[in-house]
Amino acid sequence: MKILGGLYDNSGGAARALGRVVRAALPQRCFFCGDGADETVCAPCAAALPRTDAGACPSCQLPSVYAQICGRCLRRPPHWRSLFAPWRYHYPVDRAVVAGKRASAFAVLNWFSQSAQFHAALEVDVVIAVPASPERLQERGYNQAELIARQISKRLCIPLDRESLVRIRDTETQHQRNWIERRANVRGAFAATRSLAGQRVLLVDDVLTTGATLNELSRTAQLAGALSVDAFVLARAQPMRRRERIAKFVEQPR
Repeated sequence: MKILGGLYDNSGGAARALGRVVRAALPQRCFFCGDGADETVCAPCAAALPRTDAGACPSCQLPSVYAQICGRCLRRPPHWRSLFAPWRYHYPVDRAVVAGKRASAFAVLNWFSQSAQFHAALEVDVVIAVPASPERLQERGYNQAELIARQISKRLCIPLDRESLVRIRDTETQHQRNWIERRANVRGAFAATRSLAGQRVLLVDDVLTTGATLNELSRTAQLAGALSVDAFVLARAQPMRRRERIAKFVEQPR
C-alpha cells in the first residue's frame, strides 16, 4: 500500500502477485469465448470486437460524414486536441470494461491497452490517468484508468505522471444525466498540483460517454499550462441516433 500524490493507492503489488499466481496455476483461456489461447483474447475474438468507425470524427470519435470534424465539435470544441478510441462500447467490449473493474480481470484491461493502435504522428511528453477520488480508491483499491495509463506509458515509453492532476472532490454518478448536467457535476472537480507548462499531455480513461469528465480534466491541464492535450479511451459509447443520422445522410442520392 502506498500514498502517492496525496491519494490512497494499493493497485500495485498485491493485485499483480495474485494475477501471476492465477495465471501460473490455470491454463490460458480466451476471456470472451473460453477456448484455449496464447493470449488473454484469442485471434478470432479479437478480430470480431467492434472497432470505432473509420469515418469517425477525429475530435469525438462518433460517426461523421467522410471522417470530418462533426458539427457538434465545430459548435462546441472539446478542450482536448484529438481523441483516440479504438473500440466501440458495445458487446462484448462493454462486458470486458465492466469486468475490468474487478482485480481478477486486470489481464483483459492490459490486453486492450497493449492492443490499441496509436497515430504515428502522436507526440506527447507525459501520460496522465483520470484521477479517482480518495473515497473511490479506498472503496475499490485501485484506479481503473491508471491501470490502462500504466500500460500505455510502457508502450509509448513516456512517463506516467500520477501527481500533477488530482481530483479535489468526489462527484455524484453521471449515470442518466444529460450533457449539461454532467458538465455541471464535474465542474471544478480537478486541480493541478504543479505546472504543466510546455508539456504535451495524453489523458487516459476507460470509457467516454458524453466526455464531460475528460473535457473538464483537459481544461484543468490547459489552465496548468499544458502545450497540448490529447485523450485516449479504450471504448467510445456511441448514441444510436447519431449513427442512424449519418447512415441516412450517406445513403441519400447526390
